[in-house]
Amino acid sequence: MCTSTHQRKMHSSLIFISISMAALVGLTVSRPTATLDVIRIKTLTTISRIKKIKDEHFQMSPEIDFHGPDIDTPIDGLTSVMVHLSYLQLRLQVPVAQYMRQVQVDLETLLGTLEGLAISQSCPLPKPETPVHKADTDFPVTSNYLYLLELQRYLDKLSRNMEKLKQCKDADPVGTLTILNE
Repeated sequence: MCTSTHQRKMHSSLIFISISMAALVGLTVSRPTATLDVIRIKTLTTISRIKKIKDEHFQMSPEIDFHGPDIDTPIDGLTSVMVHLSYLQLRLQVPVAQYMRQVQVDLETLLGTLEGLAISQSCPLPKPETPVHKADTDFPVTSNYLYLLELQRYLDKLSRNMEKLKQCKDADPVGTLTILNE
C-alpha cells in the first residue's frame, strides 16, 4: 500500500513539474528577451538598406551639402532612443514612398524590439504620438532623403553606443515631441 501511494504522489509530482516547465517554456518563447546583439543586427541591416535606397533612388548632386547644421541627437538611454526613432518613423511616413516601405518595416520591428527590452528593464515607454498630417511637402524627395540621412546617422551612432540601452533615461533633447504637435 505504501508503495502504491508513494508512486501516485511521485506521478502527480512529475506531472506538476512537467506542466510547470511547459508553462515556463511557453512564457519564455512568447516574449523573448531582446538582446543588444539582436538590436545591433537590426540596426546594421537598416543602415545597409538605407545606403542601398540612397544609391538606387536618389541622384543628388555632389555640390549640394546635405549635412546642414550638425544636429546631434544624443543617445541618453533606451527611452530617449525610442522617442527619437518614433519621431523619425513618423517623418518617414510623409509622404509615403514605395521604395521606403522596407526601411519603415525595419524601423517598426526595431522599435518593437526596443519596447520589449524596455519592458524587461521596467523602463517608461514613450507615449504614442499622432501621425504627422502633411499630405504634401514642398520638396518630398529632398525631405525623404534628409530623414533617411538622419536615420542612418542616428542608427550608426546607436550601433556604436549599445551600452546606453542598458539604462532607461528618458530625454527629449531636441524638442521632438513639440515639433510633432505643431
